[in-house]
Amino acid sequence: MSRRRASSRSLFGAAVAAAVLVAACSSGPRPTPNPQRQAADSLTQGAARALARKDYAAALRQYEGALAAAESIEDFERAGSALLNLALVHSRMGQLSAAHARVDRILAVPARYGATLHAQAAARKALLEVDAPDLDAALRWTDVAQSVCAEPCVVGATLADIRAHVALERSDPAAAAGHAARAVALATGGGLEAERGNALRLLGRAQTRLGQTTEAAQSLASALDIDRTLGLPERVALDLVYAAENEERRSQAALAREYYERAIAVYVAAGNAKAADLVRARLGRTAAAAAAMQ
Repeated sequence: MSRRRASSRSLFGAAVAAAVLVAACSSGPRPTPNPQRQAADSLTQGAARALARKDYAAALRQYEGALAAAESIEDFERAGSALLNLALVHSRMGQLSAAHARVDRILAVPARYGATLHAQAAARKALLEVDAPDLDAALRWTDVAQSVCAEPCVVGATLADIRAHVALERSDPAAAAGHAARAVALATGGGLEAERGNALRLLGRAQTRLGQTTEAAQSLASALDIDRTLGLPERVALDLVYAAENEERRSQAALAREYYERAIAVYVAAGNAKAADLVRARLGRTAAAAAAMQ
């Protein structure tokens, strides 16, 4: 896994308006509609749909509209969520400076946005530093996020994932496995299946490097099941690539080849020709090495 791939693991900033359900059941007068909040929520929903289909220009435009609507009435919760989502879109587009600028607006005045958004912003900052890559800075921002995040921490699994990724990059699979196992536990239940898939993938990679190939196969298979269920092609392909690497470690060349070929097919179907070519090149090197050993 490249450092750049790691930045796609986390999506912050969803708001749930449970109070609306309570109001709907009340026999009292209905609350006066707030057109700016309604506009912000509608634009946010449209932006999320655009992001899911990788229409980044539309996502940016609609999140910008949501931000403007929220800021027009000083709704800092919605404004902060919009800033975090804008940072995510910029990072997907490779616009890291713009992404940092969005997050920095929250970090500059954290009291205005509240502790939860402060923690989410620091976590997003850490992910952006992973993208840079600047692993020392990533850990510093992970520490900041942890220090301001009240328990149960809403980004606890993400922070453990970041620590696991950094440990893998620094060739410390034992530490990575510990952090990833904690992330799995933190992401179990509570609608955090995407984070649980990330954690299981990281745990599987760490287990492969530790020689725990049977356990790694189980972890990666679980990650694959989650990512299929969630409909995340890029993550499905990564699960397959790491499963192939694990089979190579077990000297199961035929099964490794099958996993690589499946990953290529997923990337092609998802329209990621560059990633498909990279896996083809890796498969070619694997086949050449196997032939040389015969």
